[in-house]
Amino acid sequence: MHRVARAVTVSIVAAVALLMAAPVAAEEKVTVEVRSIAASVDGDEFDEELDDIKGRLHRGFEDYSSFRQLDRQTRDIQRDEKAQFDLPTDDLLTLGYDGRADDFVRLGLVLEDRLSTTLRATPGSTFFQAGLRYEDGLLILAITVE
Repeated sequence: MHRVARAVTVSIVAAVALLMAAPVAAEEKVTVEVRSIAASVDGDEFDEELDDIKGRLHRGFEDYSSFRQLDRQTRDIQRDEKAQFDLPTDDLLTLGYDGRADDFVRLGLVLEDRLSTTLRATPGSTFFQAGLRYEDGLLILAITVE
């Protein structure tokens, strides 16, 4: 009888340990979406693919009147790994997942030899990185972290 009780106890402890480990495993990767957006002062075109961030684009980049999505790329990034994104400017964006801190995702962002930074983002949020010239305007990167 002791052997059966012990086996049941060990099975329960193992099951509880697996259930407790599941949320941790889920945090070991993030999904990152990078949208490349051409902003221009010429015209007033607004790409409908950007409707979900329209207000934020107009507020954050009020000097620009035209916004066009050039590319949209999504990658899953494991903890302590990096993913690369080819940009329409022929630059290379590298994003690394550095784990979580409180309710934030920590990301390393490298834009070739121009920028290297670490930032924190709330899961589900979109942030902007801009500064690269593109055609007659600016390239804006809209980066969403899940």
